[in-house]
Amino acid sequence: MARIFLYTDLSPSRPWLFATIHANRALLTTQGVELGASDTWACELIPSHLMFWTPVSEDEDVPPHMSSVMKALNRQVEAGMDVLLMSYSLNLLGHQSLARLLRNSIDLTKHDVHVIFIIGRPVCVLEQRYRETRELLPDSMGQQLVKRCSTLSTLVKDARSQWGEANVTLLADLSDSPTAGRRDDLAQSLFATLGCPPPHLPEHLPRHPLFLASHEARRLSWAMEVRDNAWPKLDDGQFMDCLSMVERAWGTAPLSPRKLRQVLVQEGMTDLQQLEALLEVEPGSLNCPEWLGTQPEADFDAPLPDDKVRTFAAALPSAVRVPLRQRYTTDALLLSEDQKALTEALSFTAPADSLTIGEPVQPVALTVLTMTYNHEAFIGQCMDSVLAQRTSFPVRHLVLDHHSTDRTADIVAAYAARHPSIQPVLLSQRRSGENIIGLFTRCRTSYAALCDGDDYFIDPFKLQKQIDFLESHPRCALCFHPVSVLYEDGEYPADVYPPLSMLPRGVREEYYLADMFQGNLIQTNSVVYRWRFREGLPEWFRPDLCPGDWYWHLLHAEMGRIGFLQEVMSVYRRHKNALYYTTSISTLEHRRVHGMAELATYQAINTHFQNRYFRLLAGLANGVFADFLKIYMEEEDERLLDQASNTFPEFAGHFLQALKVVDKEKPPLETTH
Repeated sequence: MARIFLYTDLSPSRPWLFATIHANRALLTTQGVELGASDTWACELIPSHLMFWTPVSEDEDVPPHMSSVMKALNRQVEAGMDVLLMSYSLNLLGHQSLARLLRNSIDLTKHDVHVIFIIGRPVCVLEQRYRETRELLPDSMGQQLVKRCSTLSTLVKDARSQWGEANVTLLADLSDSPTAGRRDDLAQSLFATLGCPPPHLPEHLPRHPLFLASHEARRLSWAMEVRDNAWPKLDDGQFMDCLSMVERAWGTAPLSPRKLRQVLVQEGMTDLQQLEALLEVEPGSLNCPEWLGTQPEADFDAPLPDDKVRTFAAALPSAVRVPLRQRYTTDALLLSEDQKALTEALSFTAPADSLTIGEPVQPVALTVLTMTYNHEAFIGQCMDSVLAQRTSFPVRHLVLDHHSTDRTADIVAAYAARHPSIQPVLLSQRRSGENIIGLFTRCRTSYAALCDGDDYFIDPFKLQKQIDFLESHPRCALCFHPVSVLYEDGEYPADVYPPLSMLPRGVREEYYLADMFQGNLIQTNSVVYRWRFREGLPEWFRPDLCPGDWYWHLLHAEMGRIGFLQEVMSVYRRHKNALYYTTSISTLEHRRVHGMAELATYQAINTHFQNRYFRLLAGLANGVFADFLKIYMEEEDERLLDQASNTFPEFAGHFLQALKVVDKEKPPLETTH
């Protein structure tokens, strides 16, 4: 019988305990304990406290990503593995909805649920929530945090009500500082509760701002990477240990507003006493430390003091200082004010450091933009095909790895060490949209080409031909060509996209923006743009749309015409891990998963173009609604159709007008597309 552990940490030691758990995943696995839903895409993009503890009311449909992770969780426990779910959620509704989801998704008559709380001083919890953010929290959020921190005992009482007192373990963290620290005793107690031997403890401070006491040091810890780019590699542990050492002379100051801390002390006293009784600790053990109750908050936006920045820069060992300067040199256009200050301090401290940034001597004319994730079997061929390009102009290859879990990042870094034209962006975390923003903000050249990490070019003159075309056709803002579609599993024969029959008004040298609203004619690795974002991305740019490449094509097509070269010059690879693989297998199944995102894209594009192409977009949306209606008719599941109709009423109205019932006994769909 498998067990499900619901571990919520509301203590100053939480970052260290979470890091200890991740550092001991192999040990946990040998003891039959897995982290929950670790094999799902949602776990990579959404922290577990947001994923599992998302509040969902009883009459509300379960979000699609939640259905996915609950199915994965069910598979884990049915396989006989104990599963550990981790959070630091203060939201009672989130805890209650998780209990409801577990009961609805898993046969809990066969599996035990065990709840673990580690709880510290409520005022330290409040201060930590302010310390871990890079932006000053709005007043409304601060007031909400105070309310939740003053009712922590309700979380424990509700858990006992939901799962039984015998299935709830409470551990107290009596630290009198909001700064995270090492707590061997808590780690051993936690692992004992999981039925595991004592864990191996992290050697260095984990890379987390809550391990630092001063506001200045926390800001410098965020300055280690430029938009999460962890290339070139440096020792995070040495960086954090050095920062921790120098900040000892800096003192500390709270970041949470003093007035809110005082409100929490006053209004939370009754709950605090109940919490102490539940934890069975001495009265007063969870009181607010005197200094934290009276000291005013630090100035969040004040510039970093020059003397402190220079002290830190001087203390950095060369093994950290040199790659850090390389990061700043590579991404000089994207530096924050704190990074600019540290750049100046590094130059002042060690001006003789040699940099080895590879950069073509001549100004780069074109950048190839590659997004890659878990493409270790393919990324080498992609980069080789770009290196094989023969051009009369310098080419940079920007390759962004979206925090792969395989060897993709290592392969990219190895290629970059041999080829100066390759500029890696190796993201240290997987955040939705950052793959697009991270690439596009770094591209400042006149032209840009796209090639995902699992695709490749096959004509060594491809880029030269496309640039020659754009140079000779100044009214064109982009150009494209057909691609060979390769099915990696061999289940389908190779094909060409787009087929010439799909081209509006036949084969032409130039097309117009309106032609693109008949469908996405341009496969990603066939396009070269006259890059419109040379000054950076505008605020209105949407990195969250799917399909994103169609959106990018449209944004460039509104700047000029679309050129077409009839030669097949690249390969688009279809494999089972690719996002759009299911479109060739079953449009219905693809729409079941991605249909709502597709409609959201149509709506965003309609807003961008101010309704000028509504009827064309509505025609495309009809296809999604038709598939949702088919799901309803065949499976009597109206949820997608209802959700789409409520979310996109204008498209739904257009679909209903276009719908015609031919046979009332078994009505086939006849829609305009």
